[in-house]
Amino acid sequence: MTQILRQVAADVRGDVRELIVTRASMTPAHISNVRPSVEELVDNYTVDENLATPTPTVIGVFDDLLTAGAHFRAAKAVLSARFREVPIIGIFIARRIFPPAPQE
Repeated sequence: MTQILRQVAADVRGDVRELIVTRASMTPAHISNVRPSVEELVDNYTVDENLATPTPTVIGVFDDLLTAGAHFRAAKAVLSARFREVPIIGIFIARRIFPPAPQE
């Protein structure tokens, strides 16, 4: 995904950086029955300070799949704490839609 974003951004002089890094590997939420909480994800995310300068003017968090939104909310929390005045938006390629719960 990063390679594609860099190619697209090159046409508009966009700035693509992988600002969020994880401290430990986790099972992807869309293939697990146990989903990490936003708080657990925040604890696992950090900002790569080597890529934090210059300060972005807008941050777009790209993800290939929006399941429940926990990863985006965690990324936004970590990025907002580091870049307090920078607007942050989420851009998702696909969305998982859960079937309706059975009626009792």
